Amino acid sequence: MNQPSLPSRRTARVVIADEGGDLFLFRGPGLIDQGRHYFFAVGGGVDADETTIEAALRELREETGQTVEPGRLGGPIARTAGVWTTHDGVDFHSDDTFFFLRTARFAPDLSGMEEEERLEIAEGRWSSLADLRESEYPLFPRGLLPVVEDALDGTFPPRPVELESPSTVGPFDE
Repeated sequence: MNQPSLPSRRTARVVIADEGGDLFLFRGPGLIDQGRHYFFAVGGGVDADETTIEAALRELREETGQTVEPGRLGGPIARTAGVWTTHDGVDFHSDDTFFFLRTARFAPDLSGMEEEERLEIAEGRWSSLADLRESEYPLFPRGLLPVVEDALDGTFPPRPVELESPSTVGPFDE
């Protein structure tokens, strides 16, 4: 018997760092059901007529109010893909591409978010690497933090680091 194909969703995400190396991340239940809140990067779905860079820039503007030129994004620095289940019980395949942005610290303007995004996000905040390591909330996906640490040091991979599929190894470093 043939399995029906799963809906597919490409995403573009932006890990944002300020001049001191603090990261702006969202915390909340997110789109995928992990049974708890976690930290995740700004970003979302890539529209059919967009490149991943265009989607990353649009999501950055919608979710933080920040507008930047494409050349300011570093990367892509990482990529992961896997099958997920939403909080509503819908399975889908996601292919996530991560970019990096170093910028001056800003107060985010969340007014451009869609209603569904507001349900997935409890807060957006700046956190130091030390605070992230000590937090009860893990960073999604597994393996992203070392790639971000390299980017903070100015080291970018020649092609995106392929993170293990969270759907097979678990979503978080614990």
